[in-house]
Amino acid sequence: MNRWLLAVALLAALPFPALGKTYRVKKVGELPNFVAVSPEGDTAYVTSFGTGELIEVDLNRRRVVRSLVVGSSPLGVVLDDTGKTAYVTCRESGTVAVVDIPSFRVAANIVVGGAPVGIALGPRGYRAFVTNFGRTKEGILHIIELRDRSVLANIRMGLSPIAIAVSPVDEMVYVVNGGSDEVWVVNPDRQSVVSKIQVGEAPDGIAITPDGSRIFVANSRSNDLTVIDAKSRTVLVSIPVGKSPFGVAVSPDGKRVFVVNTGSRSVSILPVDLSTLQAKIVQVDKGPVDVVVLPNSRVIVVVNEQSHTLSIAEVP
Repeated sequence: MNRWLLAVALLAALPFPALGKTYRVKKVGELPNFVAVSPEGDTAYVTSFGTGELIEVDLNRRRVVRSLVVGSSPLGVVLDDTGKTAYVTCRESGTVAVVDIPSFRVAANIVVGGAPVGIALGPRGYRAFVTNFGRTKEGILHIIELRDRSVLANIRMGLSPIAIAVSPVDEMVYVVNGGSDEVWVVNPDRQSVVSKIQVGEAPDGIAITPDGSRIFVANSRSNDLTVIDAKSRTVLVSIPVGKSPFGVAVSPDGKRVFVVNTGSRSVSILPVDLSTLQAKIVQVDKGPVDVVVLPNSRVIVVVNEQSHTLSIAEVP
């Protein structure tokens, strides 16, 4: 064991602060999947796969306030920096729905075809990146110009591209190819794949730190979290978490990473600096799949697919 890993192991027993309360929001659509939150942190937007809707949830009152049909089998959702526009991938429709939040209506549909799944925005706000399972063995990464809502490029990916993250520093795009156990690094300006990183078995979720230095990948079959150094594009360590980890999020303050364990009905919490490898655990409802951290970095919102609920947990 090298000195860095030895130091991490010796610090593994350091305690986390005590966790706070967990609240539940019931009847959040049918088979809810992914979530985004408003810049103020008071509203969540959840895709309801079973009903084809985008669900708006008031997090302070902890209840559903509006719903909107956006397309067939919606999955990924992201908000722009203003919180006034949402982009939703609709897998069976082959579209990205553009939702005007103030009026809560579909302003446009961007046709990409295939089976779009994940979506992320570039840090400058004028490009969107969409993963697409496609209709063959190979997947696709779409680069979308948001100002005129056109598809700029279609880049071939590996097997089953699902989750996606964009560096807030250099806009490099990281695509999880679940079928080949890899993360592909894409230069969007050159529209080319520049690197491939081997991770764990059946990777599903990905997140990147606010400073762009580290990438975290949840591997659902090997039940671990792969930590990648973004500069060298090498794996630093793989950390065992719960059963069937799926969604991943990093707190806005860049201090903690949250991993949804679908098979364990829990969320694992680890420090980004890996000063301990012993995760703190938050129990949630059945079938959790996605997590987002509110702007204050002290509250998480978890989507529970099988119980059709949201869990709102304090993590001071």
